[in-house]
Amino acid sequence: MSRTSTYPCKMIAKDIPGAEGPCVSMRGEFFMVAPNLGQVLRVDESGRTSVFAETGGIPAGLQCDRSNRLWLADMKLGILSISPEGIVRVEAPEFDGKPMRGCNDCAFDSQGNLYVTAPAGSGKDAPNGEVFCRKSNGELVLLDGGFQFCNGIAVSADDRILIVAETLTRWLWAYDILAPGKVANKRKWAQLADVEGGLGPDGLDYDSAGNLLVAYWGGGSLDVFNPAGELIERIMLPFKAPSNLHFGGKGSRTIYITEHDSNGLWKLEWVRSGQPQFCER
Repeated sequence: MSRTSTYPCKMIAKDIPGAEGPCVSMRGEFFMVAPNLGQVLRVDESGRTSVFAETGGIPAGLQCDRSNRLWLADMKLGILSISPEGIVRVEAPEFDGKPMRGCNDCAFDSQGNLYVTAPAGSGKDAPNGEVFCRKSNGELVLLDGGFQFCNGIAVSADDRILIVAETLTRWLWAYDILAPGKVANKRKWAQLADVEGGLGPDGLDYDSAGNLLVAYWGGGSLDVFNPAGELIERIMLPFKAPSNLHFGGKGSRTIYITEHDSNGLWKLEWVRSGQPQFCER
């Protein structure tokens, strides 16, 4: 049986166009993106924002590596990296001679392989969203396609399971990771409930117990699934359109959440810490 809960939730910032990509660096700095402005922003706890980098594209998902570089899924330019000084480098603009289609979100495994969703142009009538892996050696591999807008993505702490959110069907799909850039056994892992106004899953992140937290865009909640794919908790939020989440803060028990009601950034303190990010391992 799942339970419904609420936690004190504090707004940090608002009016950030298309608020997405929450990420904490090795130095404890907080970053997020403003896709509609092409910007990666640094945000302090008082809510003050400053432009860290201009991508020239449409930034979306954001992660940090062990060199304190940010890695970015950009919907226009592909896969980018950003140095600690804010220098943008295009790492993977195309695959097989064709531009990457709308990179949306990304997640590292523990070895620095970056898993990326690319859903641009996909939908119910055009199931052509794709999932890639940029291996730590720089090789780009197509893992799978045929998605009706693949969105959030997450890798389990033991590097054995890849989860891909398919927003328009509300499904979370699982794969076994056999090796970097090689997956098998695609299966339906869980489906979000059909609630009024709910579009489907967006951003994902694991906690330290192996539970997967899912931002339910339009559903106004973070849905928590245990490692077996069973819904165990719905954390109700004071907004309807959470877009992504990321653990950080003291003890990694702060959940930072971006949302599209007020294009804001929020935080709440949760009962568990997050799964260690790649840059923390």
